[in-house]
Amino acid sequence: MTTTEERVLLASDEPFVQRLCPHLREPYDGPPVRRIVTPAGDPAWLVSRYAEIKGLLRDDRLGRSHPDPGRKPQYAGNPTYDLATATDHGAGDKFHHDLRKVLQPHFAARHMLHLRPKVEELTAGLVEAFAARPRPADLHAGLSAPLTLLVICELLGVPADEREQCAALVSRMGGVADEEGDGTAAFFGYLRDLAARKRAAPADDVMSRLVTGNDVTDEQVGEIAMLLLFAGIGSTVKQIDYGFLLLANDPAQRDAVAADPDLVPRAVEEMLRVSGSLSLPRYAREDIEIGGVTIGKDELVLLDLARANMDVDAFDCPAEFDVGRAPNRHLTFAHGAWACMGAPLARILMQVLFTRLLSRLPGLRPLVPAAEVATTDAPLGGGLTDELLVTW
Repeated sequence: MTTTEERVLLASDEPFVQRLCPHLREPYDGPPVRRIVTPAGDPAWLVSRYAEIKGLLRDDRLGRSHPDPGRKPQYAGNPTYDLATATDHGAGDKFHHDLRKVLQPHFAARHMLHLRPKVEELTAGLVEAFAARPRPADLHAGLSAPLTLLVICELLGVPADEREQCAALVSRMGGVADEEGDGTAAFFGYLRDLAARKRAAPADDVMSRLVTGNDVTDEQVGEIAMLLLFAGIGSTVKQIDYGFLLLANDPAQRDAVAADPDLVPRAVEEMLRVSGSLSLPRYAREDIEIGGVTIGKDELVLLDLARANMDVDAFDCPAEFDVGRAPNRHLTFAHGAWACMGAPLARILMQVLFTRLLSRLPGLRPLVPAAEVATTDAPLGGGLTDELLVTW
């Protein structure tokens, strides 16, 4: 089938100012499903409307597995992001279902409520330490990244006296010194060994649950823990950074949230909606008729969650950043069987952090105007660099 020359962009390729000021985005009035070329150079279908995306997220004719992984069309050309779980759809579905069944209790909203006091404790300590730093300080390296890592370590079951070691191992990964993958291997080795220790002495945490009563090896548990940790860190840290900048760019709404802590949960949902998400890649398992077109079996389908969050048919005045928006049924965490398990944790972490920041450091602001912060076009980088200088 002939494709257009239109190339869908990674979120990091979209001008940062359009994320910060959503009213500057051009409203999308094209077809709900159209042919495009991915950043990896492969043909795909892009779905851009809320109703169609939500329907496909509930459709079992889409999945992550592909019958020929070596030749499958790719979205990003990134091994982690373009991962297919299996060549057999049944095996892929079973893996996905079994993994969610094991992990879901630890990510359920009820369990998150029990975890919240610990999140508040960790947040209070880090915010106080951050407030004592010389100014300007790096919000990303000094607060959003270490807090997210600490909270996920708490959930996984990394012992408190090993978290500095864990943080050091994480920092080695992907850097200049890690060209040969030594940092990745060292971190995986640590998680594999931790899985073995959990098997011998299980506790009430995710890694213990994985090794107890499940037919998995320590290596498999290490791989799952690494995936959970990096999926959680990468997305949550960026959402915190974006959320801070969205509030900083709109002082009236920032002041409204600071004056009414009960408004924080709604404000967090709006941060999540506006900052959006990357296009979610899936593969058609059979022909699918949708939006006036036929998506062919085994073709790549991109679900544009960020565009869905700006659909005028789904949200009133979607181009406005409104911290009081309700209801706010955004798709940043996807939906249905593909809904992000870590969503309750991300929500609690952001709610606790922004409540504490607005009360402890009410004058916190970026060193330069929010629209002028440094950005990057690194693939999957979300548009922001790993430095966010602030003062107060």
